[in-house]
Amino acid sequence: MIIKSIIAMLMLVVSCSACAGEKVWLSPLDSSSWVFSGNKTECALSHVVEGFGVAKIIAEAGAGTRLEIISKELKNLTGNHSVDSIPASWATEKPNNIHYQSDVSFTLLTHELVFNDADEVFERLDQGEWIQVRLNGGGQKTHTVVLSNVNFEAPSKQYLSCKGNLISLNYQQVRSSEFYYPSGSTLVSKADARVLYGISEYVQGIRSIKKILIDGYSDNQGRSAVNLRMSRERAEEVAALLIEFGVSHQMIQIRSHGDRYPIADNRSADGRQKNRRVTVRLIKNSAAGMQ
Repeated sequence: MIIKSIIAMLMLVVSCSACAGEKVWLSPLDSSSWVFSGNKTECALSHVVEGFGVAKIIAEAGAGTRLEIISKELKNLTGNHSVDSIPASWATEKPNNIHYQSDVSFTLLTHELVFNDADEVFERLDQGEWIQVRLNGGGQKTHTVVLSNVNFEAPSKQYLSCKGNLISLNYQQVRSSEFYYPSGSTLVSKADARVLYGISEYVQGIRSIKKILIDGYSDNQGRSAVNLRMSRERAEEVAALLIEFGVSHQMIQIRSHGDRYPIADNRSADGRQKNRRVTVRLIKNSAAGMQ
């Protein structure tokens, strides 16, 4: 097996010989592995690239699949990167290669490069192909990172099972939401009810959520007492739906503000519509306390 690993690495180095200045990174096949981790909001497969860093395939609730490359070797990257499928070193048939392009972001502080919309990267590995990621360092040496599918089968099954059970929204999508109303109405629209269902799903699946703040507001049309009552009824309707969807009433705190705290000019119809609102904010525990 060690001999095969050496041969595979030599083949890859030779295949990139035309790309002067490239450095190829590939974990020895006899120690190559993929590790699964996951919960209801995120499913991940991690692969250590020996001497270089870590590659991760991550499916996140409400956000699709991404490929992350994390390495301190990544410095001064340009936007010219590529992700391709290549045949495994022992393959007898050449696959129909992908030339994957997507939105790419790089964070220097965490040495993290992210490729979005990476479902096909997982699919190619699952089909027995390898993935080659070329990272352009500008005037510096270019890196070629090779992800083999050795020991991929078992964790990939765990990943797929996890992915099938992801909830519909993530924390960034549910932490703060606003719902708007026609004049005189307290009814929650069907579209807003679907969002509230996603919020309830998240709250029930993530134990760190400790409180849900529901605040009702109105425009300034009519008497202040009526506006206060209307804002209360709107907030109560939202709370009732969350409870119906399974959220504990003990987690919910309702506050009504009437026509106080407008966020837009009440002199225009558009401004008044923005002021007729209910906000839902999740409070969770963190290492530093409540946030």
